[in-house]
Amino acid sequence: MSTFNEKELFQRVADGDENAFREIFHEYNARLLPFILKICKSPLIAEEIVQEVFLRVWINREDLANMDQPVSWLYKVAANLAISYLRKEAVNEKKLLHLATTSAPARNDVIDKLTTKEIQLLIEKAARQLPPRRQQIYRLSRQDGLNHKEIAEKLSLSQNTVKDQLVIALKYIREYIRKESGVSISVLLLLSLL
Repeated sequence: MSTFNEKELFQRVADGDENAFREIFHEYNARLLPFILKICKSPLIAEEIVQEVFLRVWINREDLANMDQPVSWLYKVAANLAISYLRKEAVNEKKLLHLATTSAPARNDVIDKLTTKEIQLLIEKAARQLPPRRQQIYRLSRQDGLNHKEIAEKLSLSQNTVKDQLVIALKYIREYIRKESGVSISVLLLLSLL
């Protein structure tokens, strides 16, 4: 597509021409996707950002007529959206890290659906539904405070078996709590402390 045609197409979009918008979408969709993907590393997010770029093109179409380089503007919008996404992800990770390292009372504020006692009852209910050997391994770990090696020796099992059984048990308990209460992230944090 030549520069003249690009300017003409963007001018037509500025005038509200939906066919010109479709042409621009088809021309630049495939170009913007790999550009955004390099920044955000997620194909799904990259596709969402591309959609957002073209939404902004349509919303701001009247401004396109005054732009000397509308294609550069497209890439600038795409880069800004991708960087904003990365910033939000960094803030979310920081919040989760903070949540994981704060005191138990602060965590209880986050879990306004359930009290700690209710969560412990749900955990106990879920643990009782585990197969007997898995339940025994879980209780030796979480209630008696034994490490993998100690449990393996006590039950004449390999450490890998103990580890695998604990992983399965914790996954089951987390899923049980999520289904029963609708609480997930904060409960996972509490489970790691139990």
